[in-house]
Amino acid sequence: MRYVKRLLAVLLTGLLLSGCGGKTKEEQALADTAAGDWELVSMSYSGMTLGKEDLDNSDITMTLSLLEDGTGTMEYDGLVYELTWDGSSITTDGVADSYTLEDGVLTIANEDTEMVFTRPGSLASPDAPKAGQETLAAGAASEQSVEESWTVEPLASAQALVPYSCTEFSMDIPEGWTVRSSAMYTGMFHAIHVFDPEKPVNQIFFMLKMEPMFPDENSRAMMALSSDLFGKYPILTNVSTQGVFEIFPQFADAMNATADYADIQTPYIADFSVTESFESTQGMSSVSISPAILRADFTQDGTAGEGMFTADVVPFAMGTGMGYYSVYNLTVLSAEKGTFQDWQPTLSKSLSSLDYTREFQSFAMSQSNQAADTSQSLSQSASEMSDSIMSSWENRNKSQDIMSQKQSDATLGYERIVDTETGEIYKIDNGFTDWYSGSRYKAISDDQYTDSVEAVIHWK
Repeated sequence: MRYVKRLLAVLLTGLLLSGCGGKTKEEQALADTAAGDWELVSMSYSGMTLGKEDLDNSDITMTLSLLEDGTGTMEYDGLVYELTWDGSSITTDGVADSYTLEDGVLTIANEDTEMVFTRPGSLASPDAPKAGQETLAAGAASEQSVEESWTVEPLASAQALVPYSCTEFSMDIPEGWTVRSSAMYTGMFHAIHVFDPEKPVNQIFFMLKMEPMFPDENSRAMMALSSDLFGKYPILTNVSTQGVFEIFPQFADAMNATADYADIQTPYIADFSVTESFESTQGMSSVSISPAILRADFTQDGTAGEGMFTADVVPFAMGTGMGYYSVYNLTVLSAEKGTFQDWQPTLSKSLSSLDYTREFQSFAMSQSNQAADTSQSLSQSASEMSDSIMSSWENRNKSQDIMSQKQSDATLGYERIVDTETGEIYKIDNGFTDWYSGSRYKAISDDQYTDSVEAVIHWK
């Protein structure tokens, strides 16, 4: 508002209160008389244009009252100025400003400034800018002038995905991220790790099937007789999705000690703490023990993280002394603590794009000896996990997120705005909504604090 008033004051100084010279009466092509009341609907100065909506939002008005006897008044911001007028000019304080009158629009202008008036309630409007003209439509120019002062820092989480492909699969991944995966011969035990090399806690980890996890030490010892490798795999005492992730560091140790998986850099997800649990109905959940989709906090190599996790635990040959648990569709979507809200749409979209090649699927299916393995498309498994995680995320308890995001903004000196034309949300330096008088950008509602942010904007 303060900015708009300053601009209008400049225009008043440049035109009606100081004069700009202009055309003679003979040079005007008047379509009708200027007598009557007029209100300001747009104004321009040095290429910047403000429209009627901007003026209305600023709670300021400027009117002209031109009487038939050639006298009149101009009122602006509570001040009234006496004037005289004729068919070509309006004179204030002894200085004449020429005007044009065409199609119900009265325009006072010189090389740098322009003020446009219409009659109150009139449907007339200033002509649209011609091709090649510098002046934009009033509202657009106002928004453009605001944005020209911005420094925009796009968030990494809002970047576009890029295609990645190899012999076993293809998927869309965040640009600049690293992909590590096991070889084709791992078949149904194939694992994929997609992560940010600069911040590895931002990641996707997906494994079709992992085994064994043992019910007790005796079972592990029996299996270890056939291979020392089995002795490295963990005992699962909490037989559930949550239990799998509570012992994830032991699982990572076993994976990283195996030649087939040493290069995929299985993440060390430690200090796993569930903050919310959701029902799981996809994948192998119908035959698994205590399936769930979990929202949880954790640490990874000293970095605090948060994310969504799921895995289906299925018992095999229990009661034989050689039984163990198989884990299907083990899925991790995670990001640095406080940023998962922004990363979640990107990570889910990336996982849902995972598409195993026909060659790989044929090999994996022929290798499998369990009917459960062949009951669904492998690519469909990833898509279903992504959909389930996204649905659970949308149904989470959002009150804590709202409070957390508000506290973060207060600490960092931001507020949030929404672009009403695109629906995109931005963090912006505090004070913007107090200063801004346009209509395109508005302060967000509390519910929108749970939506992802596109970028951080600095405007001061």
